[in-house]
Amino acid sequence: MAYLSEHLSSLRQEITTLRNLNARYAEKGAHSAMDQSALEVRTNRLLEIKQELSKILDRPDDSAVWWERFRGRGRMA
Repeated sequence: MAYLSEHLSSLRQEITTLRNLNARYAEKGAHSAMDQSALEVRTNRLLEIKQELSKILDRPDDSAVWWERFRGRGRMA
């Protein structure tokens, strides 16, 4: 469970960072192509995090199966 807690904490921090960057983007008047591209990357990452959190909530009843599936995906990333 410590791994899951650490992972959730890491995701929470990443979400905060992405939101802060998006807020700075919104405050800016003009946006370069690089700024817009970075916004798209951040938006996609937030969607990936949302999907990951959804998969964590949909874990199987057998925790051994869930842990193996979750850890296997982490090694690929």
